[in-house]
Amino acid sequence: MKYYGNFFRNKDGIMSIEFAACFCLFSVLVFIIYDVYCSVMLQNKLERANYTVASIFRERSSIYPVIDGSSIQGNISSLCSNTNSCSQSHELFDNTQVEELRRLASSLLNGRDVALKIDGLFIFQDTNHPASIKDAKFATLSAKSCTSGACNNEIENYFTSLPSITDHSNSSLSNYSKLVPYVPRITDPTSGLAGRWIPLYRVSMCIVNEESLYLKWINSNRKATDTLPNLCSNIVVLSRCGDILSSNRTSCPIYHL
Repeated sequence: MKYYGNFFRNKDGIMSIEFAACFCLFSVLVFIIYDVYCSVMLQNKLERANYTVASIFRERSSIYPVIDGSSIQGNISSLCSNTNSCSQSHELFDNTQVEELRRLASSLLNGRDVALKIDGLFIFQDTNHPASIKDAKFATLSAKSCTSGACNNEIENYFTSLPSITDHSNSSLSNYSKLVPYVPRITDPTSGLAGRWIPLYRVSMCIVNEESLYLKWINSNRKATDTLPNLCSNIVVLSRCGDILSSNRTSCPIYHL
């Protein structure tokens, strides 16, 4: 008991240096634990919101109208114009639809500013080798939506640092084409093809980590920082048509060269 008494007070009745040091260390530990806990919980909310948005987006044939592929931006427009295989498709998307999904994600995250980007991978089949991925041509379609408060440099860098969705080299660790299945369907009357590659979507979402006390302290103006990153998530999903065996070309079109 005498030891513990001396721990808090010295012989002159003044609080000891040991107690002050322990109190500071304990306060720092509580600060770190709380900060990490808030960031982890916010990351979990972001993952759930991103999964919800991606699940809704993949159900495109039941929600969104058809889009003329020749009128949209990206390298897919030239293929759609030349082949006429995707002049009308539920699986194509534009900035307006992505903005609607961004607002949905913001509501799921209690009104937080959200930066959302969607990349689509479309595989145009070679009519002579319809089931060959090597003879096919890859096309991408991308759209992004965010507010001025959410699109800071760090989040922009995250979007640009994501692996290319069209990279299908054998040495690539991010070969998205391996995730795309080839499925049979009723023979298309215009191309004579009886199967197609399912389009793939990558849904990426970022938010500013406003829950972090540490970031608020060192970065009160919320500019980009490399000390602790803002929170981001990306999910890959396949397009889901009403019926892959359907002959409805606008629901599940066959993209061919």
